[in-house]
Amino acid sequence: MATHEALLPAPAHANVYPCDTTVISSVLDDAGREVVLSRYGDDRWELWPYFQQSNVLPSGKKINWRPIPPWMRAECKAVTYRYWTEGLPGMRRPVVRSVLHLVQKLRMLANYLAMTGIGSWQELRPVHLAGYMHQRSAVDRVKAATLAKELTAIEILHRFGTPAGLSFTPWPGSSATAQANWVRSGPPQGMTPVVPEPVLKTLFMAAERVLAGADLVLDERDRGERLTGYDVGLNRVRDVCFFVIGLLTGMRCEEIVGIEVGAARTEVRDDVTMHWVSSIEHKTKKGRVEYLMPVLGHRVLAVMERWSEPLRAELQALLAQPAQGAKALRRRGEALADARRLFLGRGGAGRQIRALSGLACGERLQRLAEHAGVDWQLRPHQLRKTYAWAFARHRLGNLLFLKEQFKHSSLSMTQLYAANPMQDDALYEDLFAEIANRKVELVEGWLNADQPLAGRAGEKIVKMRAHDFPDRAAMIRQTAEVVTIRSTGHAWCLAQDDGCGGAGLYEPTRCAGCADAVIDEGQRAVWRALHAHQTELLEEAAALGPATVQRVARDLKRSEAVLHTLGWQPSSGAVDGKT
Repeated sequence: MATHEALLPAPAHANVYPCDTTVISSVLDDAGREVVLSRYGDDRWELWPYFQQSNVLPSGKKINWRPIPPWMRAECKAVTYRYWTEGLPGMRRPVVRSVLHLVQKLRMLANYLAMTGIGSWQELRPVHLAGYMHQRSAVDRVKAATLAKELTAIEILHRFGTPAGLSFTPWPGSSATAQANWVRSGPPQGMTPVVPEPVLKTLFMAAERVLAGADLVLDERDRGERLTGYDVGLNRVRDVCFFVIGLLTGMRCEEIVGIEVGAARTEVRDDVTMHWVSSIEHKTKKGRVEYLMPVLGHRVLAVMERWSEPLRAELQALLAQPAQGAKALRRRGEALADARRLFLGRGGAGRQIRALSGLACGERLQRLAEHAGVDWQLRPHQLRKTYAWAFARHRLGNLLFLKEQFKHSSLSMTQLYAANPMQDDALYEDLFAEIANRKVELVEGWLNADQPLAGRAGEKIVKMRAHDFPDRAAMIRQTAEVVTIRSTGHAWCLAQDDGCGGAGLYEPTRCAGCADAVIDEGQRAVWRALHAHQTELLEEAAALGPATVQRVARDLKRSEAVLHTLGWQPSSGAVDGKT
């Protein structure tokens, strides 16, 4: 298929627009002949040949010009064409999804102008654009970032317009971002929620149960008792696999849907076993990327290869048939793109087989949440955010379920990324941001006057927080940025060098008096367990000699001191022995 760069050459000079017969999209048939799908003058532009994304519905691969009033339609076509073929100054030409987004925003403007009674470009005045801004910001209450994008579409309408179009500058001396009051200060904060820990555990346990019975369900399918693409139980197996892969890799919805047969691989490097899954990444245009996954990922992908086999066989059969006409060629193009993909389904007219759309993935995850019995609006993009959240807590303690994902402590973030240059850069940016946020949360909690802290470093923090700081928020963030924080599971280690060399991992009570240790309320349960264990050992120590009695008594004293500082009084009394 032709690319849109070759199909739509940039105009020779400004204000040159195509005629109605100019080809917008075309493909080659089996005989190598060009079949025109749409022309400039058509009311609908078929753009599916330009899409490589795996999770876009067929309805999202076309432009329907009819909803735009006739007096605006020709101008919007002309502007869209020039924007697509030329792009904004200093930027690459837009991909087809950006073109569709522009048309969507122009359609919103058209709807507003029609509502206010405007019927021609000559009637349009700056006051009408001001009214549109007021409608979107004050009435519809869209976010400033969203409004800025919508106003940018008006700027594009003016920049690439014909003399008969928008004749005046929308906001002289200003810009779309300024008009929208969109000012980005500091790093962007994502609005995607993290799945709460109790909900996450319930979902994951429900997913494990479905996976445990997946082979039985597939056996029933192979005996003709279930039909792939229709059966509720079979579809739930697929939906669980989507959920688990997203949660254990941080892949976006589109990249999960884009996974194909044979996408998993394993390598051993420096006695460390790594498992990878590959897909195509379009968001940042990196192309083929690989994501680190736990060994469980191989099980999930094996289930999906078996699950999708009948659907893939149907697609292969379709590809073996000759295709005549634009509609058949479109269906063949879709089948060719999906023939090796795993996350398939049936939908649309004729219940055709195609890769799951983003909308379908959201609906399937919501049904999965309902099946698990949780009250949570589960969406695909939450899986990536939750992955980063869980990873940060693994790096800083409180590991939930990623028990095999990053089990080798020698693998730092830098080493993980260097292990495979084909990884997704943006995912690591999300992980670093989440770790930074987690460190800020810890430091902010430590500087709270109400939180008791043990450990010698904790005692120093208690003294420090007695002082007043003019900008507490900045002080907290700066402290978090420069302090190295590691978790031992029973304490936070602030050592800026090798510290004890990891001895505290094997001798927990050593951290009680360490100058680099902070012990907070979150670790109180661990110290209660340590204290109970030492109490049990005290009864057995006498049989092992005085040295053992002294060692147990010392550790018991240390755990009691920590618990006392954290506000919990052990039931046992003091014990004899040196501390």
